Amino acid sequence: MSSRPVLVCGFGVIGLTSAIRLLQGGYKVIVVAEHLPGDPLTAIYASTAAGAHHLSFAADDDARQQALDRRTFDLMWEEERTEGEASALMKLRQVEYYATEGETHLKFYESMPDFRVHSKDELKPFATHTVSFTSLTMDTTPYLHKLVKIFNNLGGTVHRKSLNSLRDALEFEQEPFAIVNCSGLGSLKLGDVMDAEMFPVRGQVVVLNAPWVKEGRTRQVGNLAGGEGGERTYIIPRRSGQVIIGGTREYNDWNAEPVPETSLDIKRRALEIFPELVPPESQLERPPVPEDLNSIVIREVVGFRPARKSGLRLERGHDLDVEGRLITVVHNYGHAGAGWQSCWGCAEEVVAILAKVDST
Repeated sequence: MSSRPVLVCGFGVIGLTSAIRLLQGGYKVIVVAEHLPGDPLTAIYASTAAGAHHLSFAADDDARQQALDRRTFDLMWEEERTEGEASALMKLRQVEYYATEGETHLKFYESMPDFRVHSKDELKPFATHTVSFTSLTMDTTPYLHKLVKIFNNLGGTVHRKSLNSLRDALEFEQEPFAIVNCSGLGSLKLGDVMDAEMFPVRGQVVVLNAPWVKEGRTRQVGNLAGGEGGERTYIIPRRSGQVIIGGTREYNDWNAEPVPETSLDIKRRALEIFPELVPPESQLERPPVPEDLNSIVIREVVGFRPARKSGLRLERGHDLDVEGRLITVVHNYGHAGAGWQSCWGCAEEVVAILAKVDST
């Protein structure tokens, strides 16, 4: 194994999990990133803005994405089992509603614990098909802080710097064994990468204080189309008692501010599939309306999912030529809305790629 450090660019959930697996694999790791866990919320740092539940978007014929998602689920399932509240994960019943005639569930869900297809007699008026299973949600900020603690305990170091190119990271290590690019949307303008396939999918959510909600629900209208298609309404409870309701999928929209009309629409759609969001003490004798949620709104959040036209880029790239010296580059970006649910699987593939380089 190389004694030279690995530079990791980016410190969201993808960069953090990659760095941890590299450290656990015996590599020295130096992270360089502009945004760090604990920073104020910003749309470009999608890891804290995410709703974050394990709900695979892997198409039935996409064995690679299925494997990445499955590995991550299995590891997080064990985390929740062994760590309990400290895991920042919550095990819960997940109900998937499909509102378009002919649309059905992904085959991936059939491997989830407690999976079942709901009978026609059980269908809600707004659904043509429904399945349920047991899954997990992630409390993003506590989970990221847990990862930072693991990273620090393993001896990792991090430097805050806005990178204009991968080679800018060489300021902190001139002769690294490799550079691992986990820069998300940064890869759109990052010199040495300049990936024109990258684009944001804007997501807006509303965060509620609703600790009585212990079930996740989503409603899909139209075709999922690999993860970012159609209209999707979701309710994501967290162990902390917060509940994320959303959402939107707005292609190439760089507006980082919440839109009030969008939040109103999110509340309306969320109540259609989960009227129990309204505080129990309200004791309503009428159908709930968006204003009934106002007393429990914590914040509105906007995040940019780092999407890529041809999908995830998880591979060895072109070596970086620095005055005739070649530095191995591995890319791990373009996850769109699937970063949280595939992070550990992707991290382990990064280590596997570097192990092959190391053995040659």
